[in-house]
Amino acid sequence: MAVQQAGWKRHIVKVLTFLLILTVCLAVLQWFIIKELFGFGTDMVRDALIRQAPEGVDRYDIEATFDRVKTAGMQLPFSFLARKISLRKIRAVGRYAIEANRDEVWDADEINTLLRMMNASVGFKGGNE
Repeated sequence: MAVQQAGWKRHIVKVLTFLLILTVCLAVLQWFIIKELFGFGTDMVRDALIRQAPEGVDRYDIEATFDRVKTAGMQLPFSFLARKISLRKIRAVGRYAIEANRDEVWDADEINTLLRMMNASVGFKGGNE
């Protein structure tokens, strides 16, 4: 009877070990997928904003800001833990972008405000790099 219980325990340990390894593999895969989707989304929004940017908005500022955000986003969750990125501020940026683009037209002030908010969300103060 004791031998049968030991056999079951070994099988349960093997199954649980396999499930743990599978869970870790899926978590790593999910992390890479999220990073790639974040990078793709950042590039897509940057390109659309550059195309729609009116006079008075420096396209280099758009590119530099989105590159900073993309770099911080690609370092998640470590950039969040090190307080290099504020998810609360990024959420506010998203809400502002939706509200500002409600009429589907960007003006220079809206874009410049959006860029300042994005820079603040990744801790960039401005000035020369």
